[in-house]
Amino acid sequence: MYVIIIGCGGTGAALAKHLINEEHEIVIVEKDEKRAKELAESMDALIINGDGSNPEILGDAGIEKADAVVVLTKDDNTNLTICQIVKKFETTRIVSRVNDQSKQDLYLGLEITAAISPIAAVVSYFKNAITQGTSKSVASISKGKAEIVETKMSNEELDGKKIKDVDMPAGSMICLISRNGDVIIASPEEILKKNDLLTVVTKTEASKDVSTILKGK
Repeated sequence: MYVIIIGCGGTGAALAKHLINEEHEIVIVEKDEKRAKELAESMDALIINGDGSNPEILGDAGIEKADAVVVLTKDDNTNLTICQIVKKFETTRIVSRVNDQSKQDLYLGLEITAAISPIAAVVSYFKNAITQGTSKSVASISKGKAEIVETKMSNEELDGKKIKDVDMPAGSMICLISRNGDVIIASPEEILKKNDLLTVVTKTEASKDVSTILKGK
């Protein structure tokens, strides 16, 4: 893949190294001259010192042939502007960092591939570590008001029940079932089986109750 990374701090550099190791072609656009020089001395990639919101700089980076663009500056207004510009080039994948979670909806409104909040991701990792053995939070969504949760259904009382007959907490929904390597899109008539891995979308306030119901006492 031909990948352009715009804004290359610690996260961008780590991502670039991983992609380079996997033999992807990487171009980095970095506005800070000193940082760009450091990257050029340590990275096997094309480094362009310039403003990623400038279409001419994007042209120099090869935007027209890019398979993916990753926007990682520390300013949301800059990231949003760059995403809007990149969309005009019909790039297949656009992924952006979200610095302020309150602005996540602005990114989603652009219909880019993904808008990732490092804070939300870290919170999910810590939560999973603390609650290991219960449910796993895959992602925090809607500014932290909801979560996508994975949990193994170990409540024997639910074994053989249809989803519509499970008394799920208000604001939660079973969306996906993983069973013996197969993926099943959940429907009200779908029958649950013990040890199914369930993907649930739930309001954050109800996530603990979801785990309690699906795992049992």
